Amino acid sequence: MKILSPAGNFESLKMAIFNGADEVYLGINNFNARNNIDGFNLDNIGSAVDFAHLHNVKINLAINILFADNELQSALDTIVSAYNLGVDCFIVQDLGLAKLVHEIYPEIELHASTQMAIHNLEGVEAVLKYGFKRIVLARETSLEEVKRIKQAHPDIEIEYFCQGALCVAFSGNCYLSSYLNNASGNRGKCKQLCRLPYTLLKNNTPVKQGYLLSAKDFNMIDRLDDLKSAGVDVLKIEGRARRPYYVAVATKQYYNALHHKQVNQEELKLAFNRNYTPGYLDGNADIISNYQAHIGIPIGKVEKVLGGKRFNEVFFTSNRKLYPKSTFKTFENGKEQSTISAYDLSTVKNNLYRLTTTQPVKVGNQINLIVDANHEAEVLSKIVKRKIDITLNLQQNTEIKAVIDNGKNKVVVTGDVLQPANNHPVTLEELKENFSKSEYFDTNIIVEKLDYVFIPKKDLNEFRRTVFDTIYKTITDGYKHNLPNTQIHTNKQVIKFVDFQFVENLNETFTKQNIIYSPEEYTIDNVLIFVNKCKKSNKTPYLDTPNFATHKDIELLKDIVAKSNIAIIANNYYAISITNNYVVGGGLNVYNTITANEYNKPVITAESNISTKHNFAYMTLRHCPFKNHLKANCANCPYTNTYSLKMESGKVLKLKRKKLETCTFYLTD
Repeated sequence: MKILSPAGNFESLKMAIFNGADEVYLGINNFNARNNIDGFNLDNIGSAVDFAHLHNVKINLAINILFADNELQSALDTIVSAYNLGVDCFIVQDLGLAKLVHEIYPEIELHASTQMAIHNLEGVEAVLKYGFKRIVLARETSLEEVKRIKQAHPDIEIEYFCQGALCVAFSGNCYLSSYLNNASGNRGKCKQLCRLPYTLLKNNTPVKQGYLLSAKDFNMIDRLDDLKSAGVDVLKIEGRARRPYYVAVATKQYYNALHHKQVNQEELKLAFNRNYTPGYLDGNADIISNYQAHIGIPIGKVEKVLGGKRFNEVFFTSNRKLYPKSTFKTFENGKEQSTISAYDLSTVKNNLYRLTTTQPVKVGNQINLIVDANHEAEVLSKIVKRKIDITLNLQQNTEIKAVIDNGKNKVVVTGDVLQPANNHPVTLEELKENFSKSEYFDTNIIVEKLDYVFIPKKDLNEFRRTVFDTIYKTITDGYKHNLPNTQIHTNKQVIKFVDFQFVENLNETFTKQNIIYSPEEYTIDNVLIFVNKCKKSNKTPYLDTPNFATHKDIELLKDIVAKSNIAIIANNYYAISITNNYVVGGGLNVYNTITANEYNKPVITAESNISTKHNFAYMTLRHCPFKNHLKANCANCPYTNTYSLKMESGKVLKLKRKKLETCTFYLTD
């Protein structure tokens, strides 16, 4: 398996490469799902790409948002420009953009973003015609489904998240930030409202309060054998918004795990954690944390607090060696209390430390270390250079010659004619010292011939610079291209789906011509009753398909559709495999007319106004809130439609369930 590491800036890129990444993924401009970070653009990405290629590391560029018609040309031009600069492949969510790239530039490698919400074999097969070489599976995809995909399509690369932040909602179908703050996650502007406090209500009565939608962080480092045997090709570390230190540590630890070296889980936790979970590998998951931010690692307890006029003196014990400029958090009964930057940390005796702070701290508080300044400085000081062999030939009355072997080919560089030395001939030690001066290369100097020759120091320096410049250019130019830009045209005509009504139970009054049944539980009996009721009312029936479905769910849906001959609303790529009689639903995230016309079907949109817009659920949840918050189980499931989540703003989100083989929950109005 390969390691794919994140980089939000050049320093993170270096840390990923120096610590063992095989590939690095970046974002650019406003065209990626992390456009709230000051990362890369077309003016500076070339040097990042070159740096990666010098270390034989592949660059994946995320162009993974949805695009409006008037943005598609710029998105396509950006891809072409980045490809010409040497970017190896592109992570794409927008189906219309993928179609354009594949048809116009088939040589460009495309990866299907996790934002496409592909989580089963049927979803993979629905997008293969667009030339995707790799599928970044949704985080909710189970091991069994990974195996099923890989067995059916062994040539398709499978990329799977292994470390970092876990979205509580089904990726690509979270609209909470979009609908409440006009900041779409599908446009890279997510406000992370899931990290805020919520109150669980039953019949409007509080049941539990806290960070009820704040997910733990992924950590799969103990499950790599499972991932490998299932068919995962690439391990993806989340974190383009994280610090370079985090990128370095996460990459290093997964490199160690893959290469059978010692793994330090504590170091991973110190880099960042909200508690860890293996996610959905084994099915419906325990993923909710009690925290919304980094909690670090526990290292001690407060023993004494002395109050002062401006600062309080805090004394705490710890068996860990600690250093000034580190940062700590205090906890009381498991709840975060204060964050302290301890610039004046000092050792009182043995394992007793002292610091001063204006923050409230109590005796007995747990102390967690969240930033170890000394360790960070050590990690960030690491530098790795590319090893190359340089064979030198220095003969009298002959041009100085260097033959460079970079592992792929050999390059010859020649310089001035060398003159016999009178007093101070150049030595092997001088040559090795001179050629050790490189920002990028760790050179192994092999002297094929060294006569008694003299070469001025400035001339040797100039020759060395020429040699290194030649190596740099030879390596990096091999990745560059010269594709032309192509003007595209969009067709503004879209087949709109109109005059429709969603109903959740069979007792509702049908007021529109097209009636979409979105049941809590999918059964053939209920669907047949619904179809007959529509016929009696001279209405056209449709079955709303869930945006998440297991293999067994899909078989159930296929059976229902076959027996009832009902048309469907397709809310995920898998649904296209069920029947050709479908309407493109909001869950498929049609944002432009290129995408809409690719289906050549009536369209409902969740965010774009190119067709009939209908708000999707705020969130799709594949964990069970009742298992996570109320310690319930399936045998004593407490679910009723009286539960909801209340935001601090007062906004109430109803908690609804859809049941097939397993339960999926939705937050709605």
